[in-house]
Amino acid sequence: MQTVVLDALIPREDFEIVSDIGNGGNTRNKTTLSIEDLKYDSFFFAALRKPIFQRETNEWDPKKICAMIESFVDGELIPAIILWRNQSGYIFVIDGAHRLSSLGAWINDDYGDGIVSLKYYENYISEEQRKIAEKTRKLVNEKIGSFREIMEICRNINISSDERKKKIAKNLGALALQLQWVEGNADKAEDSFLKINQLATKISNAELELIQNRNYAYALAARAIVRAGKGYNYWSSFNEEVQKKIIDKSKEANILMFGKGQYISNDINNLPIGGAQISTFTLDVVTQTVKICNGITKLDMAKKASENEVLKCIDNTLKILQYINSKEKFSLGLHPFIYFYSDIGKHKIGSYYGILLFVKELIEYKKLNEFIAIREKFEQIIYQYNFLVQQIIRKYRQSKRAYFYVKDYFIIIMKKLNKYPEYNTEQIIELLKQEDAFKFLQTEIVDNEEVSVKSNFSRGRKQQIKIRTFVSTLPKCPICGGYLDNKSISIDHIKRKEDGGDNSIKNGQVTHLYCNTTYKN
Repeated sequence: MQTVVLDALIPREDFEIVSDIGNGGNTRNKTTLSIEDLKYDSFFFAALRKPIFQRETNEWDPKKICAMIESFVDGELIPAIILWRNQSGYIFVIDGAHRLSSLGAWINDDYGDGIVSLKYYENYISEEQRKIAEKTRKLVNEKIGSFREIMEICRNINISSDERKKKIAKNLGALALQLQWVEGNADKAEDSFLKINQLATKISNAELELIQNRNYAYALAARAIVRAGKGYNYWSSFNEEVQKKIIDKSKEANILMFGKGQYISNDINNLPIGGAQISTFTLDVVTQTVKICNGITKLDMAKKASENEVLKCIDNTLKILQYINSKEKFSLGLHPFIYFYSDIGKHKIGSYYGILLFVKELIEYKKLNEFIAIREKFEQIIYQYNFLVQQIIRKYRQSKRAYFYVKDYFIIIMKKLNKYPEYNTEQIIELLKQEDAFKFLQTEIVDNEEVSVKSNFSRGRKQQIKIRTFVSTLPKCPICGGYLDNKSISIDHIKRKEDGGDNSIKNGQVTHLYCNTTYKN
């Protein structure tokens, strides 16, 4: 499900450090919120903030946003927005950020791609974010009308024959959202936030983890990477040089994980290693990536969020991602489709987590050359038997728990191939199934889809046929025999320069970067 990024409309602020007193005794807080209050240049909207630990406002899809706006303009009952005002005058949203942001998006024509969002993200907005924003705008404008159009009808600038829009324009000035206020200090406000947000639209486990552990380096690193160093500056207390490094390296890590633009599952040469960025799982994927790359399996292994520790977390994460697929000379250039996608183009998160840990151990134990020596047959096995990883994940219930066993699966395949280089893929898998940890694996796959004479191919079978055809045409590295990804390649002399090789086209070949710069030499 693609969701809309409305995070920029209400900025963040840290109420924990600006007030211990609160404003509970103020009896002059307003009880309703009008359309005028949600204009970007209004006094109220200028004071509106989200807590620094609030989840990103990106949980709703276009239909839900449109339904929220429709409910408001039709005068339907909308749950009260819960706010808290600190001593400095900022107004924090304790509950209702998605509701306010949906209305704010309509009023300010910013569904994640408008003036407010562009400023917030310093003009760095992904193609996926732009497309889902435009999809939302189109849906709202068709069903309700743009806010500008409704205002023009109200002022008789636009003479419309649409009775529904005329009715909305006539009633809009009288509509309001109900407000409730939390009394007490910052601690009371935070307690209220956590209690309320575990009800209704529940905070995801990833968000809750980052809220509770926000003073740890890995949590701040995950926040930085998920938005490519843009958005709210969680690291503003660090010195400027460190801040710049965090921003630059987070952006690079984000691009390595998610690419620069939208992708389609048919294009197997343009798939990001981390899956789709605009999804409800993105924060979870980034957080888990940071934890795996930094060897954090429990909280007491995590470090507090000092400048050095945050930067170290990002560096460690970036290094593993660069080894997997980048333009660095040490990159293995693993083909994303072969390692991280099913034969219908669906991202396999369990394989992704397992490969992160697999590559981490190859680096730490200096086993990279052992992997290159058997890479061709290794890739044949993981592609031919890609369904086995799913069996491992089912056995251990969840990708985040199973990735250790997925890593072991890859390690054992590598060891068996190095020990028995003459064995074919089927024989290696039979050896694997003799291991105690993997005796449960089933290699006999039953196709539950009925085969009929003179029938059309199903949609799933069509996709599989297309993908298998595309894979059969993928180029391979002449040094290791592994699949080449065009985003991570090197041009190599077949006959080395030091051996008298020239620079003619016939003496050139396309290889993996690591194979050319390290393994070959």
